[in-house]
Amino acid sequence: MTTNMVRESAKILEFPVRNIQKLMEMRERESRARPLIMESGCGGWYHQEAIREAEETRKQ
Repeated sequence: MTTNMVRESAKILEFPVRNIQKLMEMRERESRARPLIMESGCGGWYHQEAIREAEETRKQ
């Protein structure tokens, strides 16, 4: 009796889009749905706060 069966996961197939306008709208919607990741040059606010706390600790 075989105990280690390998099962393939399901594949999601997209139906072809024949209407060019619909295709462009779908691509636009997908691009807007992606998250926008922004990085500041000096680090995040938490980094600045940690520096401020460290400086306050040194002063005391």
